[in-house]
Amino acid sequence: MSPPLPFDLPLRKQGIVLPVGAPDAWDGGMVESPTVWMDAPGRYGMVYTGYDLRHPGMKGYGSVGRPRIGLAWSTDLRNWSKDPRNPILAGSTMPGAPDSHGTAGPLVWKQDGVYYLYYFGTTAEGYEAGRKTLNLATSTNLTDWTRHPSNPVLEPQGTGWCRDAIWHPNIVEKAGRFYLFVNASGIVDGIEEEYIGVVVSDDLVDWRLPEPSGPLLVGSRQPGQWDARGRTGDPSVFKRDGVWFMAYYSWDGVSTRDGLAWTSEDAFPYGWQPFDENPILDIGPSGSFDALHAGKPFVVWSDAGVYHHFYTAVAGDETRQVALALGGRAAHPLNSSKALAR
Repeated sequence: MSPPLPFDLPLRKQGIVLPVGAPDAWDGGMVESPTVWMDAPGRYGMVYTGYDLRHPGMKGYGSVGRPRIGLAWSTDLRNWSKDPRNPILAGSTMPGAPDSHGTAGPLVWKQDGVYYLYYFGTTAEGYEAGRKTLNLATSTNLTDWTRHPSNPVLEPQGTGWCRDAIWHPNIVEKAGRFYLFVNASGIVDGIEEEYIGVVVSDDLVDWRLPEPSGPLLVGSRQPGQWDARGRTGDPSVFKRDGVWFMAYYSWDGVSTRDGLAWTSEDAFPYGWQPFDENPILDIGPSGSFDALHAGKPFVVWSDAGVYHHFYTAVAGDETRQVALALGGRAAHPLNSSKALAR
């Protein structure tokens, strides 16, 4: 039996919090895939993916060029301002490099005054195009970035769930070990899709598959269900009241929606089970800002115990922007400051 949800449903949609840029801006084609951390008390940072608009008058996947990483700031998790230094990290443009054409799906982990920026690199022009691998850059000021000499730090391998591509990362720390939850493209039970798995590290650089490996969560694959295609992607993992939770997205072949899974302290990082209430975030009505897709979650708990669910909202015309939904107040305060943006 699933534990009680740590917030109330339905989630309350707050609308777009990070809009697409002007048509001639570096992020004028689309913005998506937000992740958030507490940079200092009362100050939150967000990294996100932005695409330039290569074909004015068009929208959607075919209209954009290369992905780059942007930065935004907030003091209340609702009102965000884009950093004037944007974009903070673009593709290397080096022939043969794992991020030659773009940087996407970012995550910042701050450790001992150093920002670790994880992202998947792209190697061809267009939306998430070419080979996808996990890469790392570090900085002390969010401006001057050093790509790790061992990039990519994680790449496709084997013949199973992570055979073809590495996508969006999320990191949690437990007992001095780092767990990187990631969705990868591969094959499970003869079905090619994206599936969530985990890799581990003791130093935030050397990532390896644990034993056992394999997907942690697979969609139902049941016709007519919100997760009919079996996909599980963009994991956002957090701990609440002694239980581990994972927000993730799936799709039915037309629209994406967000769900939630859980596991126990003893079973972590394995044992994930979906909630009966899934999906916890549905698409909006026709004509709304998220009428086509409401997916790719990232979860943040405020100090007041409010559940903040950031996601990529896609309208019917394929305008792609960052939106926010809120859950009810939790019964207990935050477990730890580390858990805030994890």
